[in-house]
Amino acid sequence: MVKIAIRADLSQAVPSLALGCVSANVTVEKQSEALWLEIDQHLSHLTASIKPDQINSIPQIAAMRSAYKALGKDPSRYRGSAEALLRRVLSGKGLYQINSVVDINNLVSLESLNPVGTYDMEKITLPIELRIGAAGESYKGIGKDLINIENLPVFADANSAFGSPHQ
Repeated sequence: MVKIAIRADLSQAVPSLALGCVSANVTVEKQSEALWLEIDQHLSHLTASIKPDQINSIPQIAAMRSAYKALGKDPSRYRGSAEALLRRVLSGKGLYQINSVVDINNLVSLESLNPVGTYDMEKITLPIELRIGAAGESYKGIGKDLINIENLPVFADANSAFGSPHQ
């Protein structure tokens, strides 16, 4: 199991911070019909049981918004990935089909209502830490331009930042 250190300044700013990690060898598939049946069922459940005006009161979402506030970020402008996915689903936009790993990642995030990240360990140089993004720091998001991660929680390896629970 790979160890991930949580930097002291992040722990002090967000004392209730918790991190869970799972390591697995997987085969990436372009598409999985069975997975999308499960995703569609869960999306139907979410849209039937949660109204958009209830999002901020969901404990997991509220905790992430509180963490962003503690780091000096406006949680209405900077959203955790679980909140962003949930808002997308509740607005009727659905999810993109990317591949089996990303799609499962999104399903787990929407089931737990916590941000979930999936990373290729062959592309990461140990050690890994979860820390606060530095002034002017950014990284290239998947399918996005550079993402400004200043004052956001960020995963970094020996080379640079590579991920964040930010949308």
